Parts: sequence; structure tokens; C-alpha cells
Amino acid sequence: MKIYQAICGVGALIAVGFISTAQTKAADFQGRFRKAEATPTVKIARASTCSLIKGTWYHNGKGIPVDQYGDRIRVNMSAFRRPTATGRMLSPTQIEVKFPDDATFIGTLDGRGKINWNNNTTWQATRFAGSWQYEGKWGPRITQLGDNLSVDMSRYSRPTATGNVTTPSTASIQFPDDATHTATLVSPSCVQWSNGTTWTK
Repeated sequence: MKIYQAICGVGALIAVGFISTAQTKAADFQGRFRKAEATPTVKIARASTCSLIKGTWYHNGKGIPVDQYGDRIRVNMSAFRRPTATGRMLSPTQIEVKFPDDATFIGTLDGRGKINWNNNTTWQATRFAGSWQYEGKWGPRITQLGDNLSVDMSRYSRPTATGNVTTPSTASIQFPDDATHTATLVSPSCVQWSNGTTWTK
């Protein structure tokens, strides 16, 4: 009889322990579920595609439009009365372009508005003017008169910003409702700002 009671007692303790563990797990799950339910959804900003090559580059005052299709490149040399050149991206910072009336050259993109070619010529991004996109939506519009810049921010219900070009590919812009920021032409189609934002064309 004592052995039977002892066995029953142990069984009851095991049963109680099992129920207690199950209840604890259930409570823990419900707590985590409520916490997940209460956690607000964070809105992730869409990434901007910043091409290091696309856009109109300048050499000796003449524009050279460059189009990019994946890793392929098309260079419009009509401003110099030369045939269209074609090439490819060798890496994120190097291109290889074949000029039908000359030869094949390697260009290095410095990420600050320049293509340095291995024939000792340089192409420069110099034009801030135009309509720009922020987070995939058209918004800011820049007007450029010489070295003077005006940035229309009306699509964001913000006042017009003004500034000036400081080097061929950088500018200092004062936003009346914010601060003064530096803009760098990574390429003709991409502006990188000192506050970490990017505008693209």
C-alpha cells in the first residue's frame, strides 16, 4: 500500500509538472504573439539605382550621352561628328569602349563625376540641372545658370533651395527649412548628398 501511494504521489507530481510546463509555454507563446502584434510595421525606403556611367558627360565643352543596358554601354559621339561607340562594364568602376574610328580604351570611373581614360583624356559630369528622383519618385528640379543653382522643392511643400557650384562636380546648397548640404555628381544621372540621400535621373 505504501509503495502504491508513493507511485501515485510521484505520478501526481509528474502530471502537475507537465501541466505547469505546458501552461508556461502557452503563456510565453501568447505573450510573444501579443508583442509581435503590437510591434508597428517599419516602412523601408526604396533603394535608388545610382548608375556610375549613365548620362551626358562633357569633354572640351561638348556633351557625350552614354546609355547603359545591364553591363553593356552605348556612347553617342555625334557632337564630335564621330560614329557611335559601344562597350561594356569590366567592373563597377571600369569600362571598356571600342571607338570604331580609333581604338578600344579603358575608362576608370572615380565616383566623383569623372571618367579617366587610358589615353590621358578625361570626361566630366558638370550639369546639375534637370528633374531628379528621390526614392523612385520624381520631385526635386534643379535650375542651373552658370555656377548658380536653384532647387525647386515644391512637390514636397518645401521652400526653394539655392546654392552654387564649388567644383565641376560638387555644389553647396542651402535649404531654408533644413541646413546647407554638399551635392556630388557621382555621374550625370546621380547626385549623392552629404546627408546620405541620393537623387537619380
